[in-house]
Amino acid sequence: MPLIVGENSYGTLEQAETYFITRLDSEAWSVADDAMKNAAMVTAAQVLDEEDWGGVAVSGTQLMAHPRKGSYLDPRLGFCVDFDGYPARLLKAQFETAYHFLNNDGLLDETGKVESLKISSVELLDIRKAATLPNIAYTLIRPMLVNHGSRSWWRAN
Repeated sequence: MPLIVGENSYGTLEQAETYFITRLDSEAWSVADDAMKNAAMVTAAQVLDEEDWGGVAVSGTQLMAHPRKGSYLDPRLGFCVDFDGYPARLLKAQFETAYHFLNNDGLLDETGKVESLKISSVELLDIRKAATLPNIAYTLIRPMLVNHGSRSWWRAN
């Protein structure tokens, strides 16, 4: 499945490849073939689309949650930034979420689910699976979400 920005992805495979060139601990990305990378990118975009984004969609006919109109408070910069197409935070979140899916087989279908594990006298209970949206991705998009905490603020133009 090809990536089509605005239809099933926010970023391109080339952008993701560039991102992962300088990222440590990205073996799951580098060993995956293009078909797996594309599938992970599409799935990541679908998961991100389900978040409660600030601002408003640019068009009522767009297929994805972005692009959006409005602004959000970027904590790193300390001032408001327009959504303006596909913000760098969104692209990085998509790449990180795609990597997370490649690195955690069975995450979406729960084939890797374990409730308890006992080996001889050692027993592990309440084993938790990895979150669908990795923490690094959530941290990136949190300022752009509605009701993300005490800094909840957005402005639609």
